[in-house]
Amino acid sequence: MGNDITRTDSFLKLKHALQDFQSNRINGTYKDIETDPEFSKIGDFFFKKLYAPEDFSFRDTSMKKLHKVLDGKIYKNMLTAVTKVIELHDISDEQDNLMVEKMMEAGMEAEIGESMTMTQYQEIYRSLDNNDQRIYQINLSAEVTRIFHGLSKKWIVAVSLKTVKTTAALFGIREIIDFIYEGYMAFKTIDNIDFFVDTMTQRELAWHTEIWSNGSSTGPSNAKGE
Repeated sequence: MGNDITRTDSFLKLKHALQDFQSNRINGTYKDIETDPEFSKIGDFFFKKLYAPEDFSFRDTSMKKLHKVLDGKIYKNMLTAVTKVIELHDISDEQDNLMVEKMMEAGMEAEIGESMTMTQYQEIYRSLDNNDQRIYQINLSAEVTRIFHGLSKKWIVAVSLKTVKTTAALFGIREIIDFIYEGYMAFKTIDNIDFFVDTMTQRELAWHTEIWSNGSSTGPSNAKGE
């Protein structure tokens, strides 16, 4: 994909419509978790912050800069976890960009406008024919979630995040440190992450399989435990 495509207003407009659709879908799929007091903080972080349809390009640049400038200054396992987050971000962004390219190739700019329909989303999603990449993306998201939950139980992680705030500010990456710290505090509220991760994995795999197999316009059940 060339940079000439990504810089166009049409590309950015379609990408925002795509991410807005995905955010609404995620909030619908996990409404029960968002409203469950046990998972309220982590639900707010995941579904309102992490997957919000906003320009979070700062994450991509900041995390990579964070990895470079804080090597040796932050808890080693935390840096390894950041590497995984970068990989997940890159994969997710690549899949979004590929979908937008397909929309542009199909001349869907006028058809989609400010928002896209379930039918449009499913059609583009299936057209990429990238089953293996999607499954890997879902499993990587589960892996990253478990890694960060484990880190949230280590006191040294909180110390590391607090001690690097000054350094982060000097390198212009204070925003990403604050973002990671907010995630750390959300994870810290959960004793056992199994239900959260297992539920996300099961529902995302069900959502993917449903689109892939028959293109049904309804998403997977969002009842707790299903």
